Amino acid sequence: MLYRLIVNSTLALASVLAIQHITIAESVDVPFNGTVPVNATFIETTPATVEPTISETSDGLPSKLEPLTPAVVNVQTSTNATITVSPPVLVSGASEDPPGTIKIGYVSFGGNTYSSDIGGGSAPLPAGTNDLQVSMLVERPTAFPAGTYTYTVTLTVTP
Repeated sequence: MLYRLIVNSTLALASVLAIQHITIAESVDVPFNGTVPVNATFIETTPATVEPTISETSDGLPSKLEPLTPAVVNVQTSTNATITVSPPVLVSGASEDPPGTIKIGYVSFGGNTYSSDIGGGSAPLPAGTNDLQVSMLVERPTAFPAGTYTYTVTLTVTP
């Protein structure tokens, strides 16, 4: 009889525990965060060669340097950005630029031309790949002495 009591009590307790065992379903959202950086890459640059030209006030000697065809720069940006063109800077030459020298950098794309002497040389640049045409003008108040001259025009892309 004690044996039956123990077996029945155990079965009753197991039944109660089995009935009270409730399964709760839960879920959780696991976040994944990533940042795509804003970037701009200058892909390819095709340089231009400048040609001396004679201005009306230079007594028949060349006092201007400007390219026959512009340089082409391919730039790729991941977002809309701002492109800024700087005035030309003399890197090397037979003589330094004298005071009063006019130096203007130009960048053209999308049918518009922007220059370093107007509005700081900044323009909106759309996201994607853009072919930029870069040009410059250097005009001295006196003629250029004979020699080779190298100028650079800096393009800066900012988000």
